[in-house]
Amino acid sequence: MKNFSLFEKEERIECKPFIKWVGGKGQLLPEINKLYPIELGKTINKYAEIFIGGGAVLFDILSKYKLDEVYISDKNLELINTYKSIRDSVDILIKSLKEMEEGYIPLDDENRKIYYYEKRQEYNNLKINIEENNIEKASLFIFLNKTCFNGLYRVNKKGEFNVPMGAYKNPKICDEENLKNVSLTLRNVKIVYADYRESEKFIDEKTFVYIDPPYRPLNTSSSFTSYTENDFSDKEQIELAEYINVLNKKGAKIVISNSDPKNNNIDDNFFDKLYKNYNINRVKATRMLNSNASLRGAINELLITNYERIEWENRNMRNFEKWLGKFKNSIATYDYYIDLKKVIKNVDNIKIELNILNSLIGSKNIEKDFENIIKKYPETLKCIPILLAIRDTEIYAQDEEGSFLYNFKTPNYNIEQYKIFMKKTGLFDLIQNHLINNLVDYVLGVETGLDSNGRKNRGGHLMEDLVEKYIVKAGFIKGVNYFKEMKISEIEEKFKIDLSKISNNGKTVKRFDFVIKTENMIYAIETNFYASSGSKLNETARSYKHIAQEAKDINGFIFVWFTDGKGWLDARNNLKETFEILENIYNIDDMENNVIEKLFI
Repeated sequence: MKNFSLFEKEERIECKPFIKWVGGKGQLLPEINKLYPIELGKTINKYAEIFIGGGAVLFDILSKYKLDEVYISDKNLELINTYKSIRDSVDILIKSLKEMEEGYIPLDDENRKIYYYEKRQEYNNLKINIEENNIEKASLFIFLNKTCFNGLYRVNKKGEFNVPMGAYKNPKICDEENLKNVSLTLRNVKIVYADYRESEKFIDEKTFVYIDPPYRPLNTSSSFTSYTENDFSDKEQIELAEYINVLNKKGAKIVISNSDPKNNNIDDNFFDKLYKNYNINRVKATRMLNSNASLRGAINELLITNYERIEWENRNMRNFEKWLGKFKNSIATYDYYIDLKKVIKNVDNIKIELNILNSLIGSKNIEKDFENIIKKYPETLKCIPILLAIRDTEIYAQDEEGSFLYNFKTPNYNIEQYKIFMKKTGLFDLIQNHLINNLVDYVLGVETGLDSNGRKNRGGHLMEDLVEKYIVKAGFIKGVNYFKEMKISEIEEKFKIDLSKISNNGKTVKRFDFVIKTENMIYAIETNFYASSGSKLNETARSYKHIAQEAKDINGFIFVWFTDGKGWLDARNNLKETFEILENIYNIDDMENNVIEKLFI
């Protein structure tokens, strides 16, 4: 199984667990996310989950990382049968669920109860008598899960499902879109009905393993949540810990979740002793299924890892909300507002001519005086366009007298026509009536106004310019070990590297803002700053997420993104998705803290 990926296209495959499951990890995902190995999707290219349950972590992993092999298993045959049925026969499964949904939803409470218990009996008959995979069993499994009390899966000693009907008014029995997405997501996943020990043959030093066993009960009544015919007692918890020690010795990265006995008894050190050689972290979770009211709501659960604690802490430092909170409103440099050197230079170029035209200010006979100046100093004509805030040498004008294209560099009409231009544009009035005192000062103001319109163009390069300053500050030399605006094809040719994964085999023309070459690595860099929101931000985030995913498989190549700006606040979700995938994404605050010097080694 090579190059396993959910991302044939740029868009993320959105899917969620297709069943409710007691102890499901949806609410703990943010905390579990923090524990994903930093090597996941790179040197760690395999994933195993050996108590699959609702699969919240599985679907999260598959949405974010490109992996070569994925293995899931469970000792619950009916659960595994359902996973396989969705993967292999989702259309048949959907048809069956639709029929049950259409048969169940319109009924009143009494008839719903009759319908439910008939289906429960059908399911138990199949469960007891059919051991192999069966689509009908899978559809009944989902139906019962969606309509039973609290989505529980509980069996009696005979192995019969015995959870009573729930009180849902309008349960979503057939979520067609999600089921199809789940099927697509599972297409290359190895799904196994087996004891967790069977996974040893799959797991090696390149594997990330998430282990979510049946939780140790916080009290005796909690056993209501058992989902197999066999209890998972302290003896089984100890045996599992011994197996985890085996996986640890193989070099796998492991995360284990379980209940925290200290919620009920502060002196209960069962897991603290059992996993004394591992890192134990207590996180808040909400648990509603408990007969003891004091143990409902927010309580501690355990997330245990075999990672070194320093790795844990470093991982937690990458907090998206804190990082986003440091984004800036503006990136304006000192010369962003007005390029005064350029303004003054433009005025100086025509200063003599403007001073000649100054003689027209307050003139009693301005048309005659203008004519005399033009005849004696024809070069003064070139000043006229800037008086109208126009830098072009040609100006088009039209009225009832016709259309004219005036050339002020090489006159193409007689002086009389240029006098008409001056009169009809209002320039004669402006000058003659002493509305301005000095044409040099007036043009200085005009040039200042025109230059301010260039802020947008300057703003488009501000982030790029800023990043370049930090690159130079870090000691890199342009043309030697850093390069501006390099196409993928140019990078391939210069550094003899295959980038076909990110160029779609040469079909996509992509140019990076900067490329840095160190002894062992090529860094391709994109930069941008968004002061305001817009659709482009979401497009950018999706595009860079795609590049990040593809780049992970290219040895000697790292994609880096420097971005900032409060415009991202409205597009935070897309940015967060990329943040969670792209390891090397930084803002201005990161640069101010010397990330470039630390990164490019």
